[in-house]
Amino acid sequence: MNSFSFTLLNWLALSPGLTEPGHWQQWAQQDMTWPENPAPVTANLIPPMMRRRTSPLSKIALQAALSLAQDQPIDYIVFASRHGELARTTALIESILQGEEASPTHFAQTVHNTAAGLFTIAANRPVPVSSIAAGRDTLHSALLDAAAYLAEFPDHRVLLVDFDAPLPEPFQPFDQGHYQSYALAMLLTGGAGYQIRWETPPSPEPETGPATLELIRQLLSNQHHWQLTTDRHRWIWQRSVMTESNKASAIPNQQQC
Repeated sequence: MNSFSFTLLNWLALSPGLTEPGHWQQWAQQDMTWPENPAPVTANLIPPMMRRRTSPLSKIALQAALSLAQDQPIDYIVFASRHGELARTTALIESILQGEEASPTHFAQTVHNTAAGLFTIAANRPVPVSSIAAGRDTLHSALLDAAAYLAEFPDHRVLLVDFDAPLPEPFQPFDQGHYQSYALAMLLTGGAGYQIRWETPPSPEPETGPATLELIRQLLSNQHHWQLTTDRHRWIWQRSVMTESNKASAIPNQQQC
């Protein structure tokens, strides 16, 4: 059966200028309008030495992960990003083309699992971790990975962090939608608070912005049922009534950021 389920214990989202629940509520109510000249996300939970070397995108992902994981037992970690450190990779390649030597530090932080590895170091968590990229289905592939783990260990807790940024200039013609860098961190366990099934759409859907941003909007809404469609799948979400009644208790923890 093409379905899986999980319980969402808590979540938080971070983006420049959007660091508190009220900010995201306003963003959702204003048709996902991004703030102008936003302040950067505070990275106070990242160790100073690491903070200086980390890219702006990974800082947002790490801050979100460290905020949600504080004082929480974590048994498995999933980091997910469609494009990962593409901006840093592009800059590194351009410097090499200009005849400069590649910085070992920059080179080491261009891999897709950069944020995942840095989190385990910063949080001192020797926990199994996955790093996933699956095109427009990246978010749901990460959720599926987490749900597969929880099917075997339903009492465990999974930290899932989905993050991305607009494409760097050479690739901007391939980007879709207007959005800022963002990170969504979710703390999951076994259960059926959220049920997701998928099917193949009759024809490819047009490219839109990241599915994660639409998910944030839905998490802030009173909807119990919604769909997120990509070029390959239609992901059909169902939120239980009990989960909806407990939704407000999860959001205030975003204020830790």
